[in-house]
Amino acid sequence: MSSTSVPMSVVRQAGWCRLPATHVVAELPYLPSAVPQARRVLRECLDMTALPEESSATAELLVSELVTNAVKYGRPPVWLLVELRPGLVHASVSDTSTTLPHRRESAPDSEGGRGLLILDALAASWGAVSVESGKYLWFDLAVPLFKPPAGQIH
Repeated sequence: MSSTSVPMSVVRQAGWCRLPATHVVAELPYLPSAVPQARRVLRECLDMTALPEESSATAELLVSELVTNAVKYGRPPVWLLVELRPGLVHASVSDTSTTLPHRRESAPDSEGGRGLLILDALAASWGAVSVESGKYLWFDLAVPLFKPPAGQIH
């Protein structure tokens, strides 16, 4: 065995330790109504976890920011992916525009231009990735531990 190979018993054991996850995918309309629809999808997922309201509200705000960005600056179709793992909410929103978001200067009384600042402040991590078919923006939100819903593990 070389110094870089891993014994198969270790590989098998690592596979057994994988945490269960719940995945939900939803196509959203390319309309402003996509924002409340995305929040509803997320809320339905989070309702199964018994997370504290503060964590759920933060996740909803972050999803709202991602979907707003896709509807304002992206191209259809718009997709939402929610992944729930014990201690983590991961969400990503994709559209078919390859243009990545960038920070904008916004006046104090401006209604927009703060989405990336909100992601910076509230998400454990986030990012934007351009791919051949478009882009996706994602965030990870650390939350209190919960059990994934029984029968919903995918």
